[in-house]
Amino acid sequence: MFKKRFLLLSILFCTLYFNSGAQHHTDKPSTHGMLLMGSEKIYASHLPMFHSPHDYQVLVTLIFDENSRKKYIDDRKAHPEELIYTIEPEVFVLPEMINHTRKFQASVYRGHFERGGMVIAKDVTVTIEQVIYFGQFKTGATKPCNLQYFLFGNDKEQFLVHVINAKPDFDEVIKVQQKTFNPKIFENSPFRILEFKEADKRSGLSWKTNRSQILQDHTNIEFETHQQLYIEFGDLN
Repeated sequence: MFKKRFLLLSILFCTLYFNSGAQHHTDKPSTHGMLLMGSEKIYASHLPMFHSPHDYQVLVTLIFDENSRKKYIDDRKAHPEELIYTIEPEVFVLPEMINHTRKFQASVYRGHFERGGMVIAKDVTVTIEQVIYFGQFKTGATKPCNLQYFLFGNDKEQFLVHVINAKPDFDEVIKVQQKTFNPKIFENSPFRILEFKEADKRSGLSWKTNRSQILQDHTNIEFETHQQLYIEFGDLN
């Protein structure tokens, strides 16, 4: 009887183990490029597409090894006209990296790593410090009527990233400064979703108004400055 029970438990354990493993590895390993933002703290936004294994919108904070961080910060200071910095990571399964591993090697580029960017640091040890947002695109999703953006950051640097829903869509990253920064808005979440009273016409934010509302509680947010860092349409057709 004991042997039978042991055998059944072993089979059950193996079944659960392999099913779990299969769920974790349904995506194929791939290169998941990311746009870099910030210098006080390094933020990154996954460069998404609507097909697997790139069908995720991801916002994280990263830690570089000290030498690579210095190269990155110094290069940004030396090239203030360059708005786009990206990383080309080693190949990995994105959900596994976000949920479990959280450490990888990468190259840092001034410019877009797939569009003529220049390598400024190789073999960078990157650690995911915080997952701000992680979500997979859903088949059949519909777009909201008005433009919506993730707001995240700190008292020195804040950013807006367009909420991507259904194709065709677009990816947009904007550096902003609130008129009055209120750290309390991030007390319960590392991001808030803002809605601007502007129809989503797949053309980016026009900034006809510098005011928006937090979607969850309708708190008004007013911006003093804004600078578009990145906009992409082709990858999200």
